[in-house]
Amino acid sequence: MQQPYTSDLTASQWQGIEKLITVKRKSIWPLQQIVEAIFYLTKNGIIWRDLPERFPPWQTVYWYFRKWAKDDTWLLIANELTMLHRLKVDRKPGPKVAIIDSQSVKNSATATEQIGFDGGKLIKGRKRFLIVDTMGHVLWTDVRPANSADGKAGVVLWEQARLLNPLLDDLVLIYADSTFGGHFKKQLETFYDMNVTISRSPITEQSTDKELVIHKWRWIVERTLSWLGNNRRLAKDYERTILSAQTFIWIAHIRRTIKKVWP
Repeated sequence: MQQPYTSDLTASQWQGIEKLITVKRKSIWPLQQIVEAIFYLTKNGIIWRDLPERFPPWQTVYWYFRKWAKDDTWLLIANELTMLHRLKVDRKPGPKVAIIDSQSVKNSATATEQIGFDGGKLIKGRKRFLIVDTMGHVLWTDVRPANSADGKAGVVLWEQARLLNPLLDDLVLIYADSTFGGHFKKQLETFYDMNVTISRSPITEQSTDKELVIHKWRWIVERTLSWLGNNRRLAKDYERTILSAQTFIWIAHIRRTIKKVWP
């Protein structure tokens, strides 16, 4: 019997998400093995062609990865797990408070489209935008060139999120840093009746190192970005397409949250 990988699903975890995956064509490969192959690749950061032999052929795995990205299966699973985890800790399914932030990451030789240079961080690559709840769950994400202005890109992110993710229906307050304090704050408060608070208050009793200042509420999204970084596929942006870059963020969120719902 083969030793399981740390990225494999338990029986209860697979039973929990199996009902959310619909496939019309009959596959000779069990869907659980396909999902586990995608999780393995996300965690270990390998290329598709280097998937171990115990998994289905990489072409098959990639086909399902793209299919579920295009039909929003990954988003459906992510939302279900977010709601279940919130209910598990006695929270309402839909959050009222969220935090928005961005992260610039270097691109690789395979990620050559929609690339920019972040002059503030001195990083050439892409910028990941995230909206998370107060527990750190990813509510929406977008990937853009690294030279994208946070304010303008944040408005587009919000417009996508409110239309495509019902989990944001009850949202009334968003925390952000100063880069979202102009255009983003004005647009959301003027046209969407949303309260945007720019968090500038540091957490008390923290390190005296002035170069490391942790602000109230904003540390939550920073922690989520750190969780995402535990998946080596997200150490850089290796993806040829923006859709794939976004999808791996959802998958990283799923990998973490599913362990909270079904240990």
